[in-house]
Amino acid sequence: MRTLLKEVDGLDWFEGAVMNCIWKGPKLRDILNRAGVDVKNMKGSHVEFACHKVPIQEGASWYGGSIELERAMRDGADVLVALETNGEPLPMKHGYPVRIVVPGVSGCRSVKWLDRITVQSEESKHLYHRFDYKILPPQANDKEAAKQYWHVTPALHDMPVNSVVAIPQTGDEIKLSTAGTIEVKGYALPKVDQGPVVKVEVSTNDGRTGERGDILIPKEGQSKWAWTLRKATIRIDKGSKKRVISRATDKGGNVQTDKPQWNLRGVAYDGFGEVRDLLVV
Repeated sequence: MRTLLKEVDGLDWFEGAVMNCIWKGPKLRDILNRAGVDVKNMKGSHVEFACHKVPIQEGASWYGGSIELERAMRDGADVLVALETNGEPLPMKHGYPVRIVVPGVSGCRSVKWLDRITVQSEESKHLYHRFDYKILPPQANDKEAAKQYWHVTPALHDMPVNSVVAIPQTGDEIKLSTAGTIEVKGYALPKVDQGPVVKVEVSTNDGRTGERGDILIPKEGQSKWAWTLRKATIRIDKGSKKRVISRATDKGGNVQTDKPQWNLRGVAYDGFGEVRDLLVV
């Protein structure tokens, strides 16, 4: 968002802030049911997750955040109290011995090194939940202007449909095949639980025409949460400053946009995947 739209007050995640693996552990809803949580009498409530292992920035002594109790109790939301990843106990860097996994939702809600789960009447008061990870309106164009919007803007949860061109990369020199084509590879993600991704179009002329990519992974049984790895063979002319874009569509009909809306924190960017400044020889 900073690179293609305008300056933001946020970190440069670029295209690497994504994880796709196999998690194992009890569903949070089963634990809450065992604990006797009465959903009928807790409309509008939240479930907060907390980690007290180490202090964090801005002087806070713990890290945490919350999701709606309704989401936590929805069977199809697949919120896990994860104990394993890819068939092994959680590694330390991914939250050993236990973490929360909220698929399709901003990763800041999937709290690692979990200490406490609390069912409460309101969302988390943690500073990162109240004053970060929110899609502020465009008129919140600096920190001072943002102050009036933090309390009235909902916390970011659902992540948008997205795709990334991973190969080639911006600035690469590429040699055309004898057929005048290049191979493009990348991944695509559905919006929240509206997967799988059913189509990725790759274009060299700003989307006026596009080629459909072939699925690399998975071949069948695609999870509604998982990414899809794809490749496409596309025609492109020789020259410099060439651009390749990708546009994903998921099962729910959500499509990437060429004109994403700017927000101060730079979150939930859903513009076309793209690489620029290619030299094709």
